[in-house]
Amino acid sequence: MVSRILRFFAAILAFFIFSPSDAQIMPYEPLDKDDLQISFTVISDGHLESNNAERHNNYGEGFLDMARAEVPSRALAMVGDNTMNGQLFEQGMLYGLLRKYNTIENVLMAAGNHDICGSDYNMADYDRLKKRFIRYNNAFLDHQIDELYHYAVIDGYYFVVLGSDKDAGVEQYISPEQFSWLDGVLKEASASGKPVFLFNHWPLNDVFPEVWTEGHVGAQSDELKAALQKYGSRIFYFSGHLHMGVFEGDGGYKEEGLITYINVPSFGSENTNGDADAQETGLGLQVEVYENELVVRVRNFVQHEWTDYEYRFAL
Repeated sequence: MVSRILRFFAAILAFFIFSPSDAQIMPYEPLDKDDLQISFTVISDGHLESNNAERHNNYGEGFLDMARAEVPSRALAMVGDNTMNGQLFEQGMLYGLLRKYNTIENVLMAAGNHDICGSDYNMADYDRLKKRFIRYNNAFLDHQIDELYHYAVIDGYYFVVLGSDKDAGVEQYISPEQFSWLDGVLKEASASGKPVFLFNHWPLNDVFPEVWTEGHVGAQSDELKAALQKYGSRIFYFSGHLHMGVFEGDGGYKEEGLITYINVPSFGSENTNGDADAQETGLGLQVEVYENELVVRVRNFVQHEWTDYEYRFAL
C-alpha cells in the first residue's frame, strides 16, 4: 500500500514539473555495435530541487535522451546527490520522472551527502533520510536494497555501489560491516574474470587531490584502496561529488595499477575546474565495453548530443 501511494504521489509531481521539449532527439549508437559486450550510463550530482525547474528539465530530457539509444544501456548508475536535500518532494519528483520517462531496465542508486545528511532544508537526520532513500528505491526499482551499499550482477559483470554509514559531512564513513560486505563481493567478482564497475559518490583522497580536498572519502581512504586492491581485479571506480567537469587530457581520470578512477561530471550543477569546452549541466558518461577495451564517452544528455571527449582504457 505504501509503495502504491508513493508511486501515485510521484506520478502527479512528474506530470506538473516537466513537459518534454519540441526538440527532436535523434537515435544514437555505440562506436562498434557488433563487437559491444555491454554498455551502461553514468550520471552524478543531479541535485534535483523542488523549486528549480532547470533541474527538473535536466532529468526529464536526460531520461528521454537515454531512451533513444539504439542499443539500450544495460544499467543506469546514478552516483549520488541525486537530490538537493533528500526531501520527500524531491524524491517524489525524481522517481516520478524516472518512472515516466526512463526505459533502462537496471537502475542503481548511490546516495551522496545531499541525499542523506541532515540540514535546515530537510529537517531530518541521517537515519530518517537513509530510510527514505531505501523506501523510495524499493517502491520504484526492481533492484531492491537493504543498505546504501549494494550490488548487482548484470550480464556477468559486477556493478558495486558504496555508501556512507553515517552523516560524515562532505566526507564518507564506511562501517566495518560495509568493509566486510565489500570484501565478500570483490572476492566473488574476482572469480568472474571480468572488470568490476564500482560507484561511490566520494573519490579517494589521492585521486583528483587538487580539487576540493575536503570532498573525498576522508580518513578511511587508504583502507578502502587496500580493499579494492586485495583480489587483483580490474576495477573501474566512478565518483562524483567534486563538480569538476571535463578535461582535455587525463585530468578527469587516474590509472593506478589495475584500478582506473573516473570522475563523473555534474549533471545538474555548474561544473568547475575542467579545461574542456564542455562544462554545462546535463553531462554524463556512456560506457562501452569491448573485448579488449573500455571506452568512456562524454555525452550531454539534456542537449541530446555527444561532446568531443572520450577516454579509452585497455582491458
